[in-house]
Amino acid sequence: MEEIIIYAAGNPDAYPVEYYDWGTGTYRGMIPELLQEFSEITGYEIQYYEPGENDQRRHLADNYQVDIISCCVGEETFEHKAGTEILVMETKQDGIPVSYRLLLTAAAPESLAADLEFFFAGVSKETKAGMLIAAAERKPSLYRARIGWAASGLLLAAAGLAAGMAALSRKCRSYRRQLEKNEETDTLTGVGNMDYLRRNYENFVIPENRALYVMFYFYVDLETLKKTGDTAQAHEFLRQVASVLLDNTGDRDILARVFDSGFAMVRMSPGEQESKEWLLNVLSHIKGFSEKNANKTGVGICRLKEEDWDLNEILLSSSQGAREACREGTDYKICDDNWIRLFREERNLQADIRRGLENEEFHLYIQFYMDAGTNRIAGGEALARWGHPEKGFLSPGSFIPLLEKEGLISRLDYYSLDQACSFLERLHQVGMESFFMSCNFSFETLEEEDFIDRCREIMETYQFSRKQLIFQITEQAVMRNSPVVINHIKAVKDMGVEIALDDFGEGFTALSAIGEYSPDMLQMDKRLVDLLGSDAGDAIVEGMIGVGHKLGITILAGGAERTEQVQLLAKMGCDMIQGFYFGHPMPSWEAARRLLEQNTKTREVCG
Repeated sequence: MEEIIIYAAGNPDAYPVEYYDWGTGTYRGMIPELLQEFSEITGYEIQYYEPGENDQRRHLADNYQVDIISCCVGEETFEHKAGTEILVMETKQDGIPVSYRLLLTAAAPESLAADLEFFFAGVSKETKAGMLIAAAERKPSLYRARIGWAASGLLLAAAGLAAGMAALSRKCRSYRRQLEKNEETDTLTGVGNMDYLRRNYENFVIPENRALYVMFYFYVDLETLKKTGDTAQAHEFLRQVASVLLDNTGDRDILARVFDSGFAMVRMSPGEQESKEWLLNVLSHIKGFSEKNANKTGVGICRLKEEDWDLNEILLSSSQGAREACREGTDYKICDDNWIRLFREERNLQADIRRGLENEEFHLYIQFYMDAGTNRIAGGEALARWGHPEKGFLSPGSFIPLLEKEGLISRLDYYSLDQACSFLERLHQVGMESFFMSCNFSFETLEEEDFIDRCREIMETYQFSRKQLIFQITEQAVMRNSPVVINHIKAVKDMGVEIALDDFGEGFTALSAIGEYSPDMLQMDKRLVDLLGSDAGDAIVEGMIGVGHKLGITILAGGAERTEQVQLLAKMGCDMIQGFYFGHPMPSWEAARRLLEQNTKTREVCG
């Protein structure tokens, strides 16, 4: 795995779990040491921000300057990404239950949550207790906060656990087994934990019988359940799910709660039909507790093969499949060979994508709009292609979803705007000012508080007529009816930039947006263009062109691929057409050459 820098905001005053040692200028304690070990194992590089005069975690989290908000104690809450709360430790201090957690912000890589969750699930209580005691014995060289009841109580709990472990070695064999069982049990649900799963998996699942087993990963969106109800209700539903799974666990099956919001079931199954019937029966019982909460669940299914020896990989694949099923609103996702291959490719790309943005590996491509009356180039749409150093040029379908998952889509949007403005300036310098360029913006970018300031800063760097620049807004963004987006679009028009509604016509739900957004252009969706040639399709497209013209709006048609489509659109009075009929997207240098050729021919004819 290529090294990815992860920025953490530490808790400077949670000695000995985590604290800032002013003498050494470093964060120390149990959590920093565990994160260092995590870093060495996974390849992530963890870097702490210095705390300043006061605890900086809230400020850093609110401004998305960090990936991890560390050592959140008890009910402390910060701005973080749903479903990315990592439990580090639960204990009691003076009889009061206290939890220590990591929260991940929207800036964190998508894969980080699962990797951290898996790592901390494998750290035993004894290891944590030993680290706490070692931290206390080490004595910080300079530490500004006093050791309060929380720290002293925590040390007593850790010392008690350590003493218990020492006494354990002197007890009888049966007592050892009982303690081992307790250590391998999840305290909230009563099922096994990660240690239990790992031990039993290694003992019972062997190469000779591995192909008979199926991994079912049951994901519960605990974070959302806590927000819509409360923690107690969410935990009760988790216990109900565990109860159903226990009732459906056979003698040869292994059930464990391996992550905070997930159960792994390694189940021996004779075939797919039997597995499906068993799963549907389990899901029906889970839904019997709460239909609403059942929609916050998903199951990932991996049928094991003889060569599947790595339990970590099996858990990672099945857990991600379960999360995907939950996001898509489906009951389960079958993680077959093709899905696992695509998932692993996505994981690799996730590790590369930040580097790609930093190294400017994304390039401007342009797909032309043609004047429907003359078939001459009138404008172009700014598109992105990723020049991956190993995989070659990648199309948007392979990296746009990843950018959205990673919360990086706005970086590409602003980068593409910068490239488009630079292209328009080059045309302006040679006197070509009739060509326009359209740029797409995601809903997430449009909603950013500093959207207008960022756009203005980019555009003011370049010299060109603002009428040459078009901001394209998708119908999906329009239909969210965000007041912030509406205000931003009005501000864009005030800057002299024109607005186009993209993908227009899907269900005709965006007709009401014409009055709200006052667009200068409408781009008809390809699905409308594909209707041409039928009586109904011709009537719909011609009607939309007529309505647009009555309102003074330029009509663009996207996705034209056949001669008859182009001819019909021109006959109906469509202003501009885009599609593979006229050519595929091309690199900006090739687009500039084509434009210069067209401009030269025009001068020769007029000469």
